Amino acid sequence: MHLIPDTWPHFHLLVSVFPSVGLIFAIGLFIGSMVANNSQMQRVGLFVFGGLAVLGVPTMFSGIWSESVMTRPGIPEGEGAGHLLWAYFALGFLWVTGMLALWVLWRTFKTGTGPSRNMQHLVLGLSLFTMVNMMIVGDMGWKISHQELKIPYVYGDTSQVWSHIHIILNHFPTVGFVIGLFFFVWGLVAKNAVMERSALVVFVACAVLGASTYVTGASAMWALTSPPIPAPLGPISQARINAHRDFALLTLFGLAFTGATAWMELYRYRYQKKFSQTALYIVLVFAVITLAIMAETGHRGGLINHPEIRTAGDAMTQDAATFLSPHIEILINNIIYFVPWQTVHFFGYTAVFATVVVVSLRIFGVWKSMPFSAVHRIIPLGVFGVVANVFTGMLMLMADTSRYVNEAAFWPKMFFLPIGAIAVLYFSLSDRLWATQAGEEAPMDAKWVAAVVLFSWTVVIMGGRLLPYLFV
Repeated sequence: MHLIPDTWPHFHLLVSVFPSVGLIFAIGLFIGSMVANNSQMQRVGLFVFGGLAVLGVPTMFSGIWSESVMTRPGIPEGEGAGHLLWAYFALGFLWVTGMLALWVLWRTFKTGTGPSRNMQHLVLGLSLFTMVNMMIVGDMGWKISHQELKIPYVYGDTSQVWSHIHIILNHFPTVGFVIGLFFFVWGLVAKNAVMERSALVVFVACAVLGASTYVTGASAMWALTSPPIPAPLGPISQARINAHRDFALLTLFGLAFTGATAWMELYRYRYQKKFSQTALYIVLVFAVITLAIMAETGHRGGLINHPEIRTAGDAMTQDAATFLSPHIEILINNIIYFVPWQTVHFFGYTAVFATVVVVSLRIFGVWKSMPFSAVHRIIPLGVFGVVANVFTGMLMLMADTSRYVNEAAFWPKMFFLPIGAIAVLYFSLSDRLWATQAGEEAPMDAKWVAAVVLFSWTVVIMGGRLLPYLFV
């Protein structure tokens, strides 16, 4: 199995992402437990902080024992010295945070009450400081085996910035899914609605980030292969890239099904005040299947640029044309198939933007004769538009990736799209906003979120419309 490492570098690649990326999701869920004042969820959060600290031990030793691979062709001697030095510092803070979290957790069981407000803020402050250091360490580590990130940009080539963003971003849906699934299962067992709701939010966020990950991956392919990277870093096998892309497509579908089902249950919860157990278990099935697909996708992605983890069992055909993705590209490049998807894409953006405008205007004070709950009913139209645009946009991107990613309007479009999509979650999660009655002003924080959402989707729409006209 690919999740069972057979070398120290392989083990280090698998375990090292959790103390860094996992800490981001753990902090988000812990903040959610503080806002909801849910002591059971706070205890689970403290347990996760302790677990991540425990994972810091094998991360450190596997990193030390993997140093020998840093001398392989393409990696300068001593490249990992700075990474290792900073890792000691960051892991030290991770262990302090974890031990404090476990001590606070032990105190809650001893006293029979939740953690005090002071202890919550102390753990949160230490974890935030640790997170910043772990992010720096992680980025330094990724650059060791990805020397192509140092290749200077040449006009006409696809920038290696896409490769860098993809290396960072692809860990968020995978690690986030693991953390979210842990909280979700615990919430199902404990019948804790706050934990279930928080985990559903994580699934939706991971689905949005999954779309961005796929886009940056398609962009990174062109940065790595057009023109081909010379030795000793290259050339990069197009067959390995296509093997990764095929499973990335399956991952995108899995994330979409999981995220859409999770959001529908969040929407339904707002009206019913309780979750459907059937729907929750459907989400669980989707999440488990998606996580398995993502694990294979991640493994195939690692094989592209990590020869130290390749084994005889990873042998594959070198014929890049035998995979599914190239055939989809050829098919969509036919105008007979491209135009229908483009039409659906434009209708999807219309539905999204219309929904955003109506909801935002109510929050800003227009149509105050209606309660927010009445406006809230049109949000599924926007969500349908987002889902439709994810699939149609993916197909359109496959038809002409190199042209899209090298246009000036594409960068802001892809930057603000996940911001706008994730921020919309606030409209379904805020109890204060939901309680806004006819004639009442929406809360000020809702107005700030609405401004971010409206601005983000305006940039996305403008960026998409300007794609045929602006070039880098």
